[in-house]
Amino acid sequence: MVHKYQKHGIVRGILSLHLCIIKVFKNNLNKKIMSITVNGKNQEISGESISLLELIKHNDVKQPDMVSVQLNGSFLERAKFEETIVKKGDEIDFLYFMGGGSI
Repeated sequence: MVHKYQKHGIVRGILSLHLCIIKVFKNNLNKKIMSITVNGKNQEISGESISLLELIKHNDVKQPDMVSVQLNGSFLERAKFEETIVKKGDEIDFLYFMGGGSI
């Protein structure tokens, strides 16, 4: 037989766990998620915006000093990477141009 105080302790534990789950769920609801397209693939980013330079770091772009960036179909100057803000729905392409060939 379960003692009445043990029973209440179990109920309190379940209620406490339930409140923790609700708190975590509410915190996740408050997080803003931004959906963008990077190199043709959907990507979700925390927040409402991110600088292009931060996005390059976030995507671990190889040779970032050699990458060209197209934002919504327009090429951007490298000097504007830090000040350019990527927003929900934007399309970004990281491109590398190769030289070479023969005449």
